[in-house]
Amino acid sequence: MLWHVQAPRGSTNAASVSLEILPGPTVNIGGKVSFGLTAKKAGYLILVDVDAEGRMSQIFPTAELLAQSIERDMNLVKPGVQFIVPTPAAQQRGFEYVVAPPAGSAVIVAILSERRVQLLDLPDVQRKIQGPADTLSYLSDWTRQLRVTDSGSGKLVSNNWSFDIKSYSIK
Repeated sequence: MLWHVQAPRGSTNAASVSLEILPGPTVNIGGKVSFGLTAKKAGYLILVDVDAEGRMSQIFPTAELLAQSIERDMNLVKPGVQFIVPTPAAQQRGFEYVVAPPAGSAVIVAILSERRVQLLDLPDVQRKIQGPADTLSYLSDWTRQLRVTDSGSGKLVSNNWSFDIKSYSIK
């Protein structure tokens, strides 16, 4: 079952982020998956996977991919242009998303940052997240507290975040 969950009250999707799982909402362990994303505003994409046991991990961009790349803005999404993960540059470096256990219901969260962000120090979830709406609410509340370095002043400032979330089933 594929759920599309609207952002909870108090958070926005001002960039009209739209995430798609390729090839579809049901994937097999060991299968390869890609993600398509479009947005109406430019921003920096971070993809977070929440597995069937509620563990969160950032799957794009990864620290390893960032360390291997000379491309400063590898996760920059341009308005109205479909952004595919893995990118051609990431594929050349061996990046791919291979579905891993556990089987069950999982979700992918697309987080688009107005300011340049490439890695998030994701919180350790102390409780089992209950479904896509709870996941989105949790991450939305958490990102609202984050501060990002302003490229001009170097000061930590608040940021605008947009979200989309898709559930998928792992078999």
